[in-house]
Amino acid sequence: METVLVLTISGKDRAGLVEQLADVVTTHGGNWEHCRMAHLAGRFVGLLEVSVSAENQQELEAALRTIEALDVMIAVGELVEPEVQGHFDLEVVGSDHQGIVRDVFKALAAAGVNVEELSTKTTNAPESGRLLFEARARLASGPDVTREVIQENLEAIAQDLMVDVRWLD
Repeated sequence: METVLVLTISGKDRAGLVEQLADVVTTHGGNWEHCRMAHLAGRFVGLLEVSVSAENQQELEAALRTIEALDVMIAVGELVEPEVQGHFDLEVVGSDHQGIVRDVFKALAAAGVNVEELSTKTTNAPESGRLLFEARARLASGPDVTREVIQENLEAIAQDLMVDVRWLD
C-alpha cells in the first residue's frame, strides 16, 4: 500500500541540499512527486509530496529527520484528490500594506473558491519606489462558482485596497 507524505522543510541554504534530500527519499524507496521550494530570508524552504510504500514509511521519515541542519515536518496526505469542476488563474497587483493578503483571500473564500497554489512577492514600484504587492494564485471551485462570481467579490474590495486583478488564461 502506498502512503503519501507531505514534507515541510527549512534549512540554511547551501549547495547540495536538494540533492541530499532527493538521495534520502530515493534510498528509502520514496518517489519525489510534487514540490515548491524557494530561498526566503537566507533559508531554503519548501513543500514536497513524496509517495512511499507503507513498509518503508517509518524508515524514510526517520532518515529525513537526520539530514544535518534541515528542519523537516512530516504529515500523512491523502491518495485521493477531491473532485474539482473549475480552475482559475489570477494575478493581483497593488500597493503593499498590512492585511492585503487577508483581505484579498477573504473575498476569494466568500466567492467559494479554494486556493490550490499561491505565490506572492513585494517589489519596489518603478517610479515611486513604494512597495508593490504581487500575488499569483491558482484557484479551484465547484460547478456553481463562475469567473463572474469571483470577479464581483474581488471588485467589491479592489477600490479600497487599490489593487488590479488580472485573469491569466
